[in-house]
Amino acid sequence: MKKEIENLIKENFKDTALRIYELDNEDRKSLLAEYREWIMNDLDFEEVMMLPYEAYTDKLDSNFLEDSL
Repeated sequence: MKKEIENLIKENFKDTALRIYELDNEDRKSLLAEYREWIMNDLDFEEVMMLPYEAYTDKLDSNFLEDSL
């Protein structure tokens, strides 16, 4: 489990590095502040991270779109 989380963090960090060029200054600061918090604090591997469905899939839940209308 710990190795899986480490791999997810590395993948997320890579994606963030690529996204930085697409963000404006304020969004870039906000994103980096969030990652700084993750880097500076010890990771709690027992803590569950809640992610939206779209964060870990390539598919968009069509029912979600219909329900939100």
